Amino acid sequence: MRPLYTVEHPAGEPVSPRVLLHHFDGAMDAGHAGALAVEQLVMTLPHTRLATFDIDSLLDYRARRPVMTFDRNTYSAVAMPELVLELLQDDDGEDLLLLHGSEPDYRWQEFADAVTHLAVSMGVSQAVGISGIPMAIPHTRPTYVHVHGSQPDKLNSQTEVFGRVELPGSMGAFLELHLGEAGIDSRGLSASIPHYIARDDFPQGAAALLRAVAENTGLALPLGDLEAAANVNRAEIDAEAAQQPEVSAVVSALEAQYDAMLRQADDLGFEGAPTLDLPSADEIGARLEAFLEANENTSGDGLQH
Repeated sequence: MRPLYTVEHPAGEPVSPRVLLHHFDGAMDAGHAGALAVEQLVMTLPHTRLATFDIDSLLDYRARRPVMTFDRNTYSAVAMPELVLELLQDDDGEDLLLLHGSEPDYRWQEFADAVTHLAVSMGVSQAVGISGIPMAIPHTRPTYVHVHGSQPDKLNSQTEVFGRVELPGSMGAFLELHLGEAGIDSRGLSASIPHYIARDDFPQGAAALLRAVAENTGLALPLGDLEAAANVNRAEIDAEAAQQPEVSAVVSALEAQYDAMLRQADDLGFEGAPTLDLPSADEIGARLEAFLEANENTSGDGLQH
């Protein structure tokens, strides 16, 4: 059997990453918040490949088929998935690790053991996973990022979004648990994304994630491109919503409820807004659902549920 990963960084060049960031394509990521954050980091920060995982032994290609290009009378290209560990330098020159790519279908325990070994051997003391989750909140308010982790006493005071629940696992959550059991300060950042645009890019959510990463780790991370994209995206959503009274009514209701919850959180001394008590999609989404179906019948674009 081939090794699970190969190290590509020269052995004679020591690295000293304090933080490991991780995000996996294929798991839930509303608004593509985690993916956009990873794209921003790779696009703007110096980076080199540290290790490459054997994707053939980890992925079910029939469940997630690679995209191939057929040009006239021949196949000309294939976009094969990857799962890599990269070494980045933040804006202050500090080393950090970024693990990203396709979420493994197989060998979860072995993969988590390998990542933990790499992290511990390089002196990583903190790990942070990032993703977006769909919530009944408006796009016109700041994105609330819920922080969870293996060492709750180190987290800032905040409201409990979910309480105790059982839910399908993801590699991000599994790795958060596994790294925490190894003694690493392992955290997860979940950006609350408006449920009515959860399938579209929402750069505001990605910017909020990177801002939260910086606050939780002390890293200096670039946000400018995402913040500029968020302003453009907000204007586009506003313009489309303004053309549909049904959507405007839903957004207004969400704004009122969000603001009420925020005032309640302030009175209780918590940081951020407790989004759990906001109405569910079943309660406020009936009117929006009709709009979405009508919109999909007339256009392939637009807000999505």
